[in-house]
Amino acid sequence: MDDYDAGFQAGKRFAQDNVLELMDEVIHEYRSLTKEHKMDSESGRVPKAQLNAAEFIKHWIMSGGLTDLDGNRACLPW
Repeated sequence: MDDYDAGFQAGKRFAQDNVLELMDEVIHEYRSLTKEHKMDSESGRVPKAQLNAAEFIKHWIMSGGLTDLDGNRACLPW
């Protein structure tokens, strides 16, 4: 089982690294959009919401997923 667990952990880490790299690209693009539309303006609301969602996803992945008091995986907003 040790080889299986090690392989699983290596695969999980590989997937996380690739998703985090993608999330960095997405966050960069959303930041560019928010600068274009000036974050405080009405037209900047959608890009700002998308940026917040992307940053939350990245945080969730980096933390290994948040759990509730019963140990179940949870997606809790900030």
